[in-house]
Amino acid sequence: MNALREHIRSLFKLNEEEASVFLAEFIRKDLQKDDVFIAEGEICKKVGLIETGLMVCTYHKNGNEIIDEFAFENGFVTNYYSFLTGTPSEKTIRCIEDTTVYVISRQSLEKVSRHYAFIERMAGIMNERLFLRTHDRVKSMLLDTATERYQKLVAQRKDMVQRIPQYMLASYLHVKPETLSRIRKKLAKKIN
Repeated sequence: MNALREHIRSLFKLNEEEASVFLAEFIRKDLQKDDVFIAEGEICKKVGLIETGLMVCTYHKNGNEIIDEFAFENGFVTNYYSFLTGTPSEKTIRCIEDTTVYVISRQSLEKVSRHYAFIERMAGIMNERLFLRTHDRVKSMLLDTATERYQKLVAQRKDMVQRIPQYMLASYLHVKPETLSRIRKKLAKKIN
């Protein structure tokens, strides 16, 4: 948890005491590949902080799985819409690797927020980052070609290509797997 603590301190500019207060409410959970963190239809009442592993957030439509997002080490994971509105989750969040995640309940988060003002500052920073990431993703979907979207993805997380199956990357990029295969071959030729 030391690496997570340092990441949280850096991300939110916390001192050691603030980081300890915040992380004290989190409980470690070791999940296996394919374990569900939040199920479709469940009201989300928790936030996870991933130490190791990888999760995927998916919607289901007409029997197809549509990838919304991936959650990696040092990242928070939740269904924020369900968490805020108290409505059932429309997506599933599950592990695609064995994952160690530290989890805090909504009740515990609200309790610690009432006692420590810096938690509200952290929430504001998280909301800003979430908005900016969502904005960039929507803008990219509207304006970038599939090749440009793939290149941006690889630039952000080089390890994604090795860790995530091609059909999942294709769904995330909103292209067919064969289209992604052509994009990768084309880019590989440019490198060589």
